[in-house]
Order: sequence, then C-alpha cells, then structure tokens
Amino acid sequence: MVIRPDRRTVLAAGGASLLLGGQRSAARRKIALWDNASGPHLRGAVFPQRRVYPDIDGDSFLGPGPVGMPVSNRALASLAEAGANLAVLSHPGVFTEFAPYRADPAIEDHLADLVERCARHGLFTVIAFRTGPGRSEFTFHRDNGDSWFPSSMIDERVWSDAEMQSAWADMWRHTAGQFRANAAVAGYLLMVEPNGSHIVQNSPWPQMARRMAQAVREVDFETPLLISPDSYASVAHESDLELSGLGPSVLAIHDYAPYAYTHSDPNSAASFAVEAAQISPPQAARWMVGEWGVRRWAHDAARFAALRLQSMEEQGANSAWFNWPSGWRAYEEAENGWNPFFGQDPDATRPVINPPIVDVLRRYWSRNTVRP
Repeated sequence: MVIRPDRRTVLAAGGASLLLGGQRSAARRKIALWDNASGPHLRGAVFPQRRVYPDIDGDSFLGPGPVGMPVSNRALASLAEAGANLAVLSHPGVFTEFAPYRADPAIEDHLADLVERCARHGLFTVIAFRTGPGRSEFTFHRDNGDSWFPSSMIDERVWSDAEMQSAWADMWRHTAGQFRANAAVAGYLLMVEPNGSHIVQNSPWPQMARRMAQAVREVDFETPLLISPDSYASVAHESDLELSGLGPSVLAIHDYAPYAYTHSDPNSAASFAVEAAQISPPQAARWMVGEWGVRRWAHDAARFAALRLQSMEEQGANSAWFNWPSGWRAYEEAENGWNPFFGQDPDATRPVINPPIVDVLRRYWSRNTVRP
C-alpha cells in the first residue's frame, strides 16, 4: 500500500524547496518586503472567504466545499496578470469554533491548497484568520441578525472566555508550524478586524494579540507577524498594542475613510475631498493597509482609488484592495458591489470592458518587481 502525503505535508516540503540558502535567508527577504522606507513591495488584493453553512447558503451560492467562495485558478491568474504580487487570504481559522477546539482537516486542506496555488501564480500570501474558537463569521454582520441568518449564529464569546483565547494561540502555533518553511507566505495576520472594543468593556485584544504572537514565535522566529489594532483594525487604536519583542512585526490597518463615501449606496450623491483620500500614517515604523477600497458605483471612484494608491506609494505602504473576484459565478452575480470589473453602473449584471478602477489598479500594480 502506497501512503500518499496529504496536501499539508506537500505544502511544507514545497515551501522548503523555495528557501534559497535556508530559512534564515528567506526570512531576511520576507521582512524586507515590509520595509516602508524602501517600499512599497507588495501590492494586491483580498480574497475574503468563510465557512459554508448549507442551511443558509444552500448548495450553490458559495460552492459545494467547506469554504466559499471557491477561488478559481483563473481568478488567481487574472490577479497576477493585473500586476499584483500579493493575495491576502482572509480565511476561516483552521480550528473549530466550538469545543473541543482542534484542527479541522477540511479547512486546513483548503487553506494549504490556496496558498500553494497562489505561489504557482506568482503571488505572495498573507494568511489571515477571520474566525476561530468562539468567533464566527457573523460577528462582521452583527447588526443584521435575523435577516439572512439567525442571530444565534453570531458567536463573539472569545472576548470573554479565557479557554477560547488560549485556543486562538494554539491555533496560530499549529498554523505557524505548518507554514514556517514556506517562502511564499509573506506574513501571518493574527485576526482580521478584531472588534473586542465593540463587544466588551476593556477589550482583551492587546493581550490576546501578544499571546498569539508569542505562540507563533515558539515555532517560527522569522515570518513577519501582521497585527491589527482593535475597532476593526482602526489606526485610532494603534497605541493600545505593544509590538516590541515579538520579532519581525507589521502594523496592519484597514482604511475605508470616508466611510459614507466608500460604502455609499447605489445612486448616492456622496463625494470626497482630496485630502480625505490620503492615508494618515501610523506611528509604527512598519505598517501596511490590509484592506482598502470603494464601492464600484461611487461617484468618481477611480479617481479616489488613484489618490489613495498614490498616498500609500508615497509612504511606502504595502496594500490590499478589497476585494478581487473569486470566479464563482453564483456569488459574483448576486454580490458585486465591491467587484471593480462590473464598472460604475449599479445595475450591471456582468463585467464591463476596461473597468476604470481596474485600470487604476493595474497602473500601480505594474510597479511590483518581486515574486515568490
């Protein structure tokens, strides 16, 4: 009987083969990718994904697998062909959300496959966990309970449960042990948009983040840690974090200001002032914008995108546009407000020729020079 290695084992071996001169040599290259003084070096987009719940998703909306939407090879190729060299994998955590907290092989294999395919298409990846023990996807939709999903699916217990907080550290120790040798993994984002400050008094996020970071460092001394402030990665909470002594680390903020403009409804008259399109730099020496974007139909959206990109260029900040289409048609036809390929018409039902926002992204992404 031939025993075949699973995808996670293959991934680790494949990653090791990329380490020209060993892990330490690759690691020096990795942290150099996040150097604002000489950057930006990584420009790309986010692929947001979540666990599939058949009771609310059916069997086609997010695809038939455990995680949706499926990201096609064509989608990865189109991102690379547009000039991007970064894919932020905003992904469900690989541990179960309910006790006993342990690795979920189906989620692990999905992540490993996606990291591997991104590398084949010339894309560095950031592994970013949206959910995990005591935190469900529906924390991002907490104001919409009992609309398209029951409120009972909102799980935010991690902010008040010490066992769940420990399990997040265990999850990251486990994940880092699998990906530490992979030179195409440019960083670990410990939690996507931590929001403890919106749920409990005296949010434990700064202590949780440090504990997760230390768990990673038990097995991986080199891969850069991307750590977001509380309040959905708001720069206003930067001072709450203590990043010293954690090895290579990067502050990862999200910036959708001005919110009334970037999230405007179809046919809205919302606009922006030029100065509002600029990014206000954090205090951290190394920082990046892990999510930024604007709804495709917003007035003068392409100009806003160009101004924001130019601002990040001037400050040497790596960045990821939210979001790049996955190629899963059932989802993209229904939810395309953030899909720049559909152009400016809110009623568009298919991609357009020469979408203006994509043209802007291509112009800046063409400056990328490094690939995994």
